[in-house]
Amino acid sequence: MTARSWRHLSWNAGLGLLALALAVPCSAGPQASVDGLMKQARTALEAGRLREAEALLDQVVAASPGNRDAQLQLGLIYLFTERFAQARLVLGEVAEARPKDLATLTQIGGAYLRVERLVDAERYLAQAVQVAPASIEANLLLGQVYSATGRTTLAAERFRRVIQLDPKVPHAHYYLGITYALEGKRQEGLDELRTAVALAPDNTGFRYYFGLALIEAGNDAEAAAELERVVERNPGDAEARINLAWARINVGKAREAATLLEKLVAEQPKNAVAWYLLGEATRRQGEVDAAIPHYERAASLDPAMIDALFSLGSVYYWRHDFDRAAGWFERVLAVEPEHVGSNYQLGKMALQRGQIDAAIAHLELCTGRDPGNKGAHYQLARAYQRRGDAEGAQREFEAFRALGAEVPDDSEWREQRLERIGTRPGRPRVPRQ
Repeated sequence: MTARSWRHLSWNAGLGLLALALAVPCSAGPQASVDGLMKQARTALEAGRLREAEALLDQVVAASPGNRDAQLQLGLIYLFTERFAQARLVLGEVAEARPKDLATLTQIGGAYLRVERLVDAERYLAQAVQVAPASIEANLLLGQVYSATGRTTLAAERFRRVIQLDPKVPHAHYYLGITYALEGKRQEGLDELRTAVALAPDNTGFRYYFGLALIEAGNDAEAAAELERVVERNPGDAEARINLAWARINVGKAREAATLLEKLVAEQPKNAVAWYLLGEATRRQGEVDAAIPHYERAASLDPAMIDALFSLGSVYYWRHDFDRAAGWFERVLAVEPEHVGSNYQLGKMALQRGQIDAAIAHLELCTGRDPGNKGAHYQLARAYQRRGDAEGAQREFEAFRALGAEVPDDSEWREQRLERIGTRPGRPRVPRQ
């Protein structure tokens, strides 16, 4: 799926931050022209004319070298136009002149965060928190830096601190929910995301990630309801439509999912995930043959998409076209050699063909990676038995019986719950409004 970086600052958002900087009152000075130039610079920034704003601010600094507001604004322009060395020099000088100014430190740190200069962001935001430990904005931004650099424990501390200061800050609950998800604390993450949605019901970004968390928790019906609201507000959002289709498939609404996905692949014919899901939605309506070209299209667009490759192998196995099935399962193993499902199916086919050693190699990998896989224990017991290894066969039969002693149906895969591709949540992003 297309990554959505929460740290990316859109052009308009960058201009908004600069305009905010210009809204700070100008340093007192004898020349009325300085104030006039600052006002003109603000107007230029609001209109998106960065070069004009920079030229005006250069005039202010030339006329008033100690004007820190103008230097701050120039430094931010340098930062958002990727002149990082100049930005670091100018913004460092401003921060050194204002070491206890919370607004300046927070603004500089937040700007560095949005252009993904996380070391610089952390330095200024940590300084801001030291100056004002009860600053909601500084704590929230510093938590985002910690989250972006994988320090989830520190991130959670910052977000909890914000909630302690004001429990009605929705972004704090949102980011804490994402952080808990990264730590594997699924229920805690759901609770925080639910609170964020309750506090800001019109924020589709909160609903989007809440919907994803619900899918990953197996609550597909509620996820579908949340994602439907997102799609209603943002009908062109491909990611939201894809995840809505996922949820609909899992609640038995394959036809509705297929309708949604047919429109999406018409708009985005190179969207491999959409083609794969269209294959799933089609197959689950009983149209197995019609599903195959959709899976194949997904696999051609993304040769490493294990889900599409495995589905193709499974379809052909179910149709008893074992040569084709083996070919697709082998392609899975070329991407992920320890893929349990493909090793299991290849192990069964090798056993059917009398290739005992190959069968054992595949099936031993399955039981090692997934000790609860009763089918693998059963087939491995049969393989050991055929090789004359009575002790091994007895051991695997006992493991099989301990797990329930029911021979798995080869077609079980056909209706199993569909898991999201890449279920591990990514870094949080600035929620969409």
